[in-house]
This record gives sequence, C-alpha cells and structure tokens, in this order.
Amino acid sequence: MMDRILNNKWSIRIVALVLAAILFTSVSTDNKNSGGTFQTTTQNDTEVIQNVPVEVYYDKKNLYVSGLPETVSVTISGPRSIVQNTKAQQDFKVYADLRNASIGEKNVKLQIKNLSNRLKATISPQTAKVNVQEKVTKKFSVDAELSSNAVARGYKAGNIKISPGKVSVTGAKDTVEEIAYVKANINDNKKHKDDFESEATVSAFDRNLNKLDVEISPQKVKVKVPVKKVGKSVPFKLKAEGNLPDNISIQSMTADQDEVVVIGDDAALKNVDQITVNVPVANLTADTVKEVTIPVPNGAEAVQPSSIEVRIKTTKKSSSSGESSDKSSGERNEDNNTSNDTNEQNNAGQEISQEDTESSKTLSGHNISAQSLPSNLTATLVSPANGKVNLTLHGKSSLLNDLNPSSVSVMANLANATVGRYSARIEVGGLPRGVTYSLSTSTAIFTIEEKSDE
Repeated sequence: MMDRILNNKWSIRIVALVLAAILFTSVSTDNKNSGGTFQTTTQNDTEVIQNVPVEVYYDKKNLYVSGLPETVSVTISGPRSIVQNTKAQQDFKVYADLRNASIGEKNVKLQIKNLSNRLKATISPQTAKVNVQEKVTKKFSVDAELSSNAVARGYKAGNIKISPGKVSVTGAKDTVEEIAYVKANINDNKKHKDDFESEATVSAFDRNLNKLDVEISPQKVKVKVPVKKVGKSVPFKLKAEGNLPDNISIQSMTADQDEVVVIGDDAALKNVDQITVNVPVANLTADTVKEVTIPVPNGAEAVQPSSIEVRIKTTKKSSSSGESSDKSSGERNEDNNTSNDTNEQNNAGQEISQEDTESSKTLSGHNISAQSLPSNLTATLVSPANGKVNLTLHGKSSLLNDLNPSSVSVMANLANATVGRYSARIEVGGLPRGVTYSLSTSTAIFTIEEKSDE
C-alpha cells in the first residue's frame, strides 16, 4: 500500500503541498508569538517640495502667455525610499499645456510628469488663470529713474546717457498697448559728487505706474550720470517773529535738520555763511510744529530743502508773587475756592485727554506743488492727471481737528529733475509730531523741458 502511494507522482505532490502548508502555518504562528522582525508592509512618507519651476507649452512664435506662476509647491507621498530619492533628484516636471489654447483668459490645470507611478502628488496651486494673447514686439525709448540719494546735496545730475537708448518689449498685444513708461531704475544711494557709471534694470509701467508682465531686451542698460556742484551747505539760525500773548514765552525752537543747501554760482554763494529763518510765533498758545519756508539768499537760485519743520516748545509765565502775605481769611477762602476750581478744570482736562482717541481725517483733492525746480527748466505735471491727491491723516483727534488743507502742504521736490519724464516722491509738510499720513498715490510724474530762449 505504502509502496503504491510513494510510486504515484500525484500522491507525492499532494503530500508535499500538505507539508508546505503545515510549515508555513508554523512559521507564521512563531513570528506572531515572538514579535518577529519580518514585515510584509513598506513604510510610507510625505514631503513638500518648494519652488518647483513651471513650464508652459504653447505657440511661442505667435502667442504670448501671462499669468502663470513661476514656481509652485508639490506634495508627494508614497514609499519612503522613493519619496526621499524623488525629493533629492527632483527630476519630475510641472507644466501647463496650452498648445491648443485659443486667445483670451482661461483657467488652466497644472500637470506633472516624469514622476514614479508609485507616488501620489498634489500641486499647489493646482490651477492658474492665464491670458493668452497675440504676441507683439515694439521698440520703446528708455527714461532714466534716479534714486533720490544717488547724488549728494549741493550737487545735481545732468542729462543721463543710456546705452542702448531703446529696448524691445515683447508681450501680449493688449499689455504692450498699456505701456506708458519704460524706465531704467538706477538704484544707487552712494550720494555721488562726481560723474559715475552704473547698470540699471529696465521695467515697463502703465499710466498708474503698475509694473507690466512683459519681456524686455536687453533687460539691463548702461547709464552714465554727469554730476556737478550746484550749491553750498550752510547752517541756519531760527528767529522768532511776531508778538506772543502776555502769558506765553518760548522755551525752545528746534528744526528737523541743521543745514540747508543753497543753489547758485560761486559768486552768489561766496558770502553766504548762514541763513536767518524767521519763525512766526504770533498768537501761540501751546507747543506746536510749524513748517517754515527757507528764504533764498540774494543772488542764489534756490535752497534745498525749500522748507523745514520747526518744533516750538512754550511755557506759561508765572503770576506775580508780590502780593501781601497777610491776607484776610475771606481772601484765603477765595484763594481756596479758586484752587478748587482749578483742580476741577484740570480733572476735566484729564478726562478729555483720556477720550482723545486715535482717529483719521481725509483731505480730498489736495493740490501738488512743484518745489526747487532749476530756473532753466519748466515742469508739466502728467500724473496724477488732475494734479491732486487725497491725503489721509492718522493720529489723535485733538491733533487732527486743527488740520485743514491750508495748514498742510503737499509737494514734489524737483531739485534733481532732468529733461524728459521725471518721477518725484510726493512729500507732505506741516504735520505735527504724532500725525502720520497716507496718499492716494505716492509718486508724481512730470514732463521736464528746457526753457526756450526768448
């Protein structure tokens, strides 16, 4: 019987299968009971990869695409070894396929390729709003934009030479048509006193000075800036002007700077060693800050800055102490009543002070004035088109209540203006300390021309 079983191949196969099942069951049971080290699952991991560049596929010869993010974040998850290797290699790509896109705005889904199929990936953002337009290229002249601290006080930049003077701007047709200014921004704050050369980045802007998404070639241009001395730094002396109330005296007057620059030729500046600045103090009743115009010395062309802020501290004069000391009791009672009244007034003043909350005040349609323009130039305000800005003041209610358009000045300093389009930062004067401001636009743009000979 046993010989027949052993000689039958099917019998031997069945016996081997039964033995294998028994052995597998035995090993599995031992591993479970002994906390065995055999594992049948792989550990997973998740990583976020930042700044992954986005590629875009489209008809680059005839179309221009704007609105896509330059980079995105990609979150990958899966087996730890594959996740870590993918993070290290970053050999996958994120792209937008616009090869069949029509002209106009549309939402496009970002996709990923060359990623292991054992990984899951999430792109952030997953979609982008793009603008597909006809591609155009135009030539534009470049204007120089010189930072306010590039040239030292008492010096002036001449006509800036830009090389090349024109650049090619490529972009969507509707975007290129919005271009109002192409500027080479000379970000130099070295306060030069001699001619200097630099490299400037070119950007395109619309009429509201919003930077436009276009390609510019070349992106950088060379500039040569001639610098000449036009002024002399001199100290000034503050002098009170006007009659103070009888019970008020001035404790101190301090300005927001120590010197001004007088503009003019050497003959006019030779004898200018100090400037006397008259500060009107008539009818002062308390501490205040005044904006005071700096007088231009005889023969000089201008001063920089044209005005300064002067902080005036006052004090009340003490009452006469020459009264008789042997007052009657009635007089003493009257004095006590007066003292009580004064205390009540002081307490009331404290209550008012506690209620002096932060507030804001808007002065709409404030005119912009041009200051310190060289005498051989004329300036025409281009932007804002109506020549006005809205000025919003922030501070304590007690400080804002007395401020009005006539007490606050809004100006653009054109001392360093050059022929062509010139941008100047809008400045605000006449504000007391503790009051801050915001403007509807922070830059004024002028067209600067040389005066014609008559």
